Amino acid sequence: MTYSDGDLALTEALDCDAGMMSELGGPLPRSEAPALHRRRLEGIANGDWWLKIVPDPAGPVAGTIGIWRSNLDSEDLHEIGWMVLPDFQGRGIATEALKLLLTRARSEPRFSRVHAFPGVSNGASNALCRRFGFTKVEERDFEFRGSVLRCNHWELDVSETPG
Repeated sequence: MTYSDGDLALTEALDCDAGMMSELGGPLPRSEAPALHRRRLEGIANGDWWLKIVPDPAGPVAGTIGIWRSNLDSEDLHEIGWMVLPDFQGRGIATEALKLLLTRARSEPRFSRVHAFPGVSNGASNALCRRFGFTKVEERDFEFRGSVLRCNHWELDVSETPG
């Protein structure tokens, strides 16, 4: 289900929560959530994928997952990332969402490789990268929202379906 205009509250629940953002330099001030929400919607209009994770079609939203255009060391690339609300963590929901998103990405010729940048101490996200066959490229520092984060850089070739 595509992230949409009515999902500002979801952005606030994810990006303005100290626990959710502990690996990403801390929470976004609530006053900045509308601008982030607009940037995501603009990204979607320009081809980025921001999807809501909804494990049960009749149930609540569990988080978000997406692929968006990014830049690393002057190289354009596609970055992938996910966030699952605390009440839904530990149930395999991110695993299923990532499986579906990677299957979809493999069907799109514009994606040849996707990159993920979880914090080095984010065991769950790093485990997902390993589980899905991402290759660890490096460990490095990134500036994100005014904080310096130590991250793992993972890369996955999605140009071919895995055997």
